[in-house]
Amino acid sequence: MKKTTTIVLSVLLVVLGALVVYLVCSDQEPPPVGFKPLTPQAFVESVGWLFVVALFVERAVEVVVMVFRDQQADELDEAEEHAVRVVKAAIKRAAALAGDNTAAPADKKAAIDAVEAVRPALVTARQNKLVYRAETKEIALLVGFVFGLFVSLAGVRALHGLLLDATAPTGNLFTAADIMVTGAMLAGGSEGIHRMANAFTSFMDSVAARGDQTQRKANEDTRVNP
Repeated sequence: MKKTTTIVLSVLLVVLGALVVYLVCSDQEPPPVGFKPLTPQAFVESVGWLFVVALFVERAVEVVVMVFRDQQADELDEAEEHAVRVVKAAIKRAAALAGDNTAAPADKKAAIDAVEAVRPALVTARQNKLVYRAETKEIALLVGFVFGLFVSLAGVRALHGLLLDATAPTGNLFTAADIMVTGAMLAGGSEGIHRMANAFTSFMDSVAARGDQTQRKANEDTRVNP
């Protein structure tokens, strides 16, 4: 786990370092940017294409991770299943001896001890599987972030789609921020973008509902106190 975290941090530092060098070497002063007004429908349409790109990135990450991680994951699954079978067999034998009045007490105790002896193997197998899954998730996020940055460098930009004039100059700082944000969004997968769209539309709907309620209250007050 620590090794994987070190790799992730190293890659992020390299990416951030490259962006810092890019910004420092640029002497262009970032101009102000203007964003177009957005309705819930317009926002969903703006991020819809990003959702599709995220689906492609997601699938690419799955393929890469599958190639390097699936074999050991299958081995860990098999180890866990084997440990479960052993524990169940030991418990079944101990239960059978416990209900057998003719069985010797020593045999019953030995069966119970056998159950306790095989339980640690099951705990270890499950712990190894949990750690491996956590490492795989970290690797998938790292690969997704790298893919997202690459796609964003190729021209897919989330923030540029929200600009009032997409052709207007924005400056290198805005472009670098857009690349980082877009890469992170794509690394989070299509589900994160879907949630973001739902959150925005829900927020705008609630604002509109409060505005309608305030307007109705003002109209009622006007009728009561003309």
